[in-house]
Amino acid sequence: MDENNKLQLEQLLQSAPGGIAKLAFDDMLTILYATDTFYSLIKNVTDKVNTKDPLALLRIVYSADIIYVTQQLATQKHRKDNRLNLNFRTLQQDGSFKWVMITGDRTAEVYQSGTKSVSVYSCIAMDVTDLMLKYKKLEQASSYQRVIAELSKDLYFEYEIATDTLSFSELFHEIFGKEAVMPGFRKRLEKTKIIHPEEQPAVVGIFNSMMSGRKQARFELRLIPKDGKPCWYICYASIIFGENKNPYKVVGKLSATNPLMMEPETEVHKPQFDALTNVCTKESVEIMVSEAAAKQGQDTLSAFLLIDIRNYKNINEIKRTINGENILTTIGRLMKAQFRTSDIIGRVGLSEFVIYVRDIYSDEVAFHKAEEICKAIEALYSYEHTKSGITVSIGIALQKGVQEYQSLLANANTALVMAKKVPTSSFEVFVGQ
Repeated sequence: MDENNKLQLEQLLQSAPGGIAKLAFDDMLTILYATDTFYSLIKNVTDKVNTKDPLALLRIVYSADIIYVTQQLATQKHRKDNRLNLNFRTLQQDGSFKWVMITGDRTAEVYQSGTKSVSVYSCIAMDVTDLMLKYKKLEQASSYQRVIAELSKDLYFEYEIATDTLSFSELFHEIFGKEAVMPGFRKRLEKTKIIHPEEQPAVVGIFNSMMSGRKQARFELRLIPKDGKPCWYICYASIIFGENKNPYKVVGKLSATNPLMMEPETEVHKPQFDALTNVCTKESVEIMVSEAAAKQGQDTLSAFLLIDIRNYKNINEIKRTINGENILTTIGRLMKAQFRTSDIIGRVGLSEFVIYVRDIYSDEVAFHKAEEICKAIEALYSYEHTKSGITVSIGIALQKGVQEYQSLLANANTALVMAKKVPTSSFEVFVGQ
């Protein structure tokens, strides 16, 4: 290709919207080539880019999204269509975020990354900030509605007449131990063991009356949860009509008229508090987290955070000289302000803390909390030009279902070891084998 054709090709590439790049599929996604429009999209527009030296794409990704991106990369390795798809945030100079989506195809080219030969992808990048913001709002609204439904302890349901399918909210499975979606409901209604035998004929009659044109129903019935103890519920049901005024769905809810599950009376542990930090002692933390972790439902998610305050001794000498207060006292007060009263906070070492965050709707909650802790504690005394600054290392272990305290502690400690390899404040999450 002559110089004139090369120049025209380069001009064409530079004019492509969003930008074009060649990425090596190594640990850091090295940028082998990129147009100016690509760099201006993924980097702050005021940053100077040296296109002669390879740049690692992961160094540009917003720090809180690193784990999210590495998880995406892990799934990409098993793709059979030779494609690459990623999305992440970059932090702009004005403090705002820009969402970037990168898509590409694997080429025949190979890049030597250290001792490894890795594939090279030809990619394009697009600004998808507006779309992602709309998606996040919808996701938050959906999570909000789901949480409200769960907190109410009511069992919401929908019955699709055409498909003969009854669907309950997620709480149904937790209480009755049965699948929340029931196809072929008409036949199952007459045989189900969930409805008390004495109420079953009446329930079948009400169902048939609604299928024959009855618009609403309110009745009481006894249901049998997985512990075998019958509970009284009030059922509210209404027919929903379509545009042609034909019934197509029944919606409603089951509200308990007595406590769903009476917990056996047990001696409640009275927590002991650390005199210096006013958070729970190591012994109390182990007892309280062990009890909470052992009672957790199979579909419930919690997070165990193991936190190490680094450079504590140097900073504490300075702080005590200035205001006479041990910095761990300040950190204990800060942690209690950052978390809910239902979460368990304790001191398990000289400068080590544990926080058990109960019943979270997503692992992102734990990541955001870890980032908030890093920022808040660093802000107590952190300057760029002194070695006396304080840093925080956090190991996160996620728990779904029942798990023992020692297992959570070991997993969080594994993640903490990885976090300590970074000289600045950081957190890592345990990924099981």
